[in-house]
Amino acid sequence: MTEKPEVILVKKLEYKRVDCTCGVAVMSTDPSPDISEAIKNVVREFGARFSILDTTVHPDAVSRYHIKELPAVVIEEKTYPADKGVVRKVLRELSRQI
Repeated sequence: MTEKPEVILVKKLEYKRVDCTCGVAVMSTDPSPDISEAIKNVVREFGARFSILDTTVHPDAVSRYHIKELPAVVIEEKTYPADKGVVRKVLRELSRQI
């Protein structure tokens, strides 16, 4: 592995309607920002890439990554629980392979 790994947090986001000058807009909100922030902080420690995949928009992600429980984390096409200790351990192992 020569490039930085990508960590994808797979979870369901919520949406709310917002009145604005252009009419009505839809804004996504994170129902569990503490989990997102914890995972993102670990990812930053290792200089990896971070993204969130919303199962509301991409429901096929659950079957594609064989996810049994949300939220989950996908690293190098493997699924893990959304736990910062697990993510840190996996990224540490991957960084040793470089």
